[in-house]
Amino acid sequence: MLEDQRAHIRELALRRILKARKLQSSDAIRQFNIPTLNFQAEEYYNLISWEMPLEPAATLKLSDQEIKTLIATNKELDAVIKLVTEASVAVCSEEARDGFIRARQKSRQAIPTFETKKEFFNSNI
Repeated sequence: MLEDQRAHIRELALRRILKARKLQSSDAIRQFNIPTLNFQAEEYYNLISWEMPLEPAATLKLSDQEIKTLIATNKELDAVIKLVTEASVAVCSEEARDGFIRARQKSRQAIPTFETKKEFFNSNI
């Protein structure tokens, strides 16, 4: 779920991992039980019951912040993929696509960003 293309599924995975960490006792040895499968599930993440979630072994040694960074990295990757797709639709050659991407990135760096309306109205643009 952490590597799903859909952002909401990755965020769901993060919430479930953090919940599993809260429910788990750190000194107990983890015993593997084969979960019962829901064969009527429409999506793969609904195949098992999430009442008593267990953290995947791949994330056991990662801190909470590292897992959150992993999710954020995927969001950044989605933004890059979107930009390259836009460039591919807009221009034809590799050089033109590269120029399109560089110009778009430079433009985004030059334009100030505001978190609130108050910041916008207090700025001296």
